[in-house]
Amino acid sequence: MRGKTMFVRIAWGLVAGALMAISVAWFAGTVYREGTLLAPFTALALALVIPFLLYEAPAKRLVFALLTSSLLSGLSLLTFSLGGQATGPTVFGLVLVSLAIPVGADLILQDFGTRLTVSSLFSRSAVASFLAAVLPLSAWIIAHEHSTAVKEDSALIRSVAQNVSPHGDTIVFELLDPSQKDRLKNLVSVRTREKTYSLFDAEVESVVEERTVRRKSSRQSESTVLSQEQAERMRIILSLQGAPAPDDIILFSHRGPITTGELKVSLEKRNPG
Repeated sequence: MRGKTMFVRIAWGLVAGALMAISVAWFAGTVYREGTLLAPFTALALALVIPFLLYEAPAKRLVFALLTSSLLSGLSLLTFSLGGQATGPTVFGLVLVSLAIPVGADLILQDFGTRLTVSSLFSRSAVASFLAAVLPLSAWIIAHEHSTAVKEDSALIRSVAQNVSPHGDTIVFELLDPSQKDRLKNLVSVRTREKTYSLFDAEVESVVEERTVRRKSSRQSESTVLSQEQAERMRIILSLQGAPAPDDIILFSHRGPITTGELKVSLEKRNPG
């Protein structure tokens, strides 16, 4: 009977560790795709460390550390899927929630006279399973996300480079899709020989285009208007902070410190003046 109990605890620990590893690895891949690395991974480190400061029992420390990190990962994934951003206030708020859930449950049980204990067998097997799975899973998911990001960002840069022109001490990107605003401002930068500029600091203007569709018959001298449409486009104006526009620039995209796409664009022949 005792041997069966030990086997059950080990099995549950292995399963729990694997599930928590999947959650954290998925979180790592999603954060990489979002392009904001510092705040989410700092929050994840806090979720792992704080339980070691709250509890004395080693088994409870380890299990609660894995539990809070997986809760943070799951809550973050839910938040991102609902349109939330991986910003500092958001992820650190999620850290507090992920800590409050297990710690609050533990305190409630203590108030009812029940002390939550964690088996050392369960703890060790969960940690072993977590460590064995989290690194290869994270590496595989991040590699997949990187490959996807390179393709997406290269296409994004090409679309930006199609309508770019210098205007004095500014560079203007025109006829852009408004739905790409956040990606452009968060991921794309401009490098000249002297300095690097981020589109995050650029000015964004909304432009409305009017399109008229006409039909002209071979028997008629006048054309007939079939329809008139309005299309909203976007213009991004990047200030070079007093420096003259260079002859060429390099557009590049990045996910945090990692460059995922790069394109050299000549501005010499595009100067309207």
